[in-house]
Amino acid sequence: MSSQTAPGAGLVVGVLGASGGVGTSTLTTGLAVTAARGTCSPFRGPAVAVDGLLAGGGLDVTACVEHLPGLRWPDLAGSRGEVAGADLLAELPRAGGARLLSAAAEGPLPPPQVVASVMRSLRSVAGVVVVDLPGAASPAGVEALEAACDVVLLLTGTTPRQLADAVAACKRVGAVFPDAPVGLVVRGSVRTESLASTMAEHLGLPLAACWRDDGRVAVDAERGRTPGDRQRSSLAAVCDDLLAWVAADRRAA
Repeated sequence: MSSQTAPGAGLVVGVLGASGGVGTSTLTTGLAVTAARGTCSPFRGPAVAVDGLLAGGGLDVTACVEHLPGLRWPDLAGSRGEVAGADLLAELPRAGGARLLSAAAEGPLPPPQVVASVMRSLRSVAGVVVVDLPGAASPAGVEALEAACDVVLLLTGTTPRQLADAVAACKRVGAVFPDAPVGLVVRGSVRTESLASTMAEHLGLPLAACWRDDGRVAVDAERGRTPGDRQRSSLAAVCDDLLAWVAADRRAA
């Protein structure tokens, strides 16, 4: 667990994709939306999704809320001192009941000390904060996001190339998150469950959940519906399973 965790503090969950295009941003958003809904989530209080890629296209596009006003990372770049958690939360755009802190196509990058302050502030007011971690080297500030993570979910597909990427990602996870529990999430077809346990054993990670492909996720995105907002879907189901897994791991720690 992160050394920043304190009794009563919100939990910070990092989501890391072993390969590009496996759905890391979609899963990040879905976890926050599911936690905010609270129907099955063991976490209470506000839920926040945080963009770990501090520059470029934002997580707000994945969440279909890029048109909504509210603070993005560049707006916080000039912050001085500690950021007030409640005020920050109120200024973030809402995505399906969750709050979202996204990157933006333009604007200054927040320095590492601001990123660290923002994460402390969000942890103080949220039940769970889910971070969409970048899969490769990124601008300064990402280290502060990584340091805030209490638990990490590694998302992978099932093709040979994706499995090779997962092996490489495990090495990075071991180096960057030596003390954080790590759970494997395997995404694929309905037959994925028969492969997932073998993949988890091969990678040396506990299997947190299997995520079955669901064409409705893409349809929802085309219609401007936030991932996780549809309660009866494979995405909502895997998010419920993952929040339960994270909560169980936290209790066992």
